[in-house]
Amino acid sequence: MSEVRVSGRYAKSLIDLAIERKVLDVVYADMLTIKATAAAVPSLESMFKSPIIKSEKKDAILKQIFDGKLNAITSSFITLVVNKKREFFLLDIVAAFIDQYNEINKITTAHIKTASAISEGVQAEVKAFLEKQTGKHVILNNSIDSSLIGGLVIQIEDRLYDASISGKLKKAKQELLNTYISK
Repeated sequence: MSEVRVSGRYAKSLIDLAIERKVLDVVYADMLTIKATAAAVPSLESMFKSPIIKSEKKDAILKQIFDGKLNAITSSFITLVVNKKREFFLLDIVAAFIDQYNEINKITTAHIKTASAISEGVQAEVKAFLEKQTGKHVILNNSIDSSLIGGLVIQIEDRLYDASISGKLKKAKQELLNTYISK
């Protein structure tokens, strides 16, 4: 079975259980904690994928790391995943859970690149525009890319809005080349 299907099924099972027990937001916070911990400690992912380290040892390490930090349902779920020898997929399951949670709660993430830092007011305007366009709550991730010269580039879901000066220059150049070549 592909890792996407495995991850999706495990994540869906955990979401269903969390909804049934009315702790969905708590389990979501746990998933964010696991994701942040894995990002901060890259060797954790290597441990998950190592065939040399036994499942019992992995479970013990995870219990040490997350002792008292996770809800009982999340802790039990992690133990189940490790006991089923699916720890290789644990971070994929976490990502699938977060994606499914966001889908349930109509949350999406937008990545904004600008040539220089933008003010809180501009961020609020962009966020309001994107929320109106998507009908979802939008979380903004800002980054600075000086090669844009000016303007901004927004990537949200499968859409890309390029309102940058460098993007307009590239488009104008391509149009000139197409016009010149076609004659």
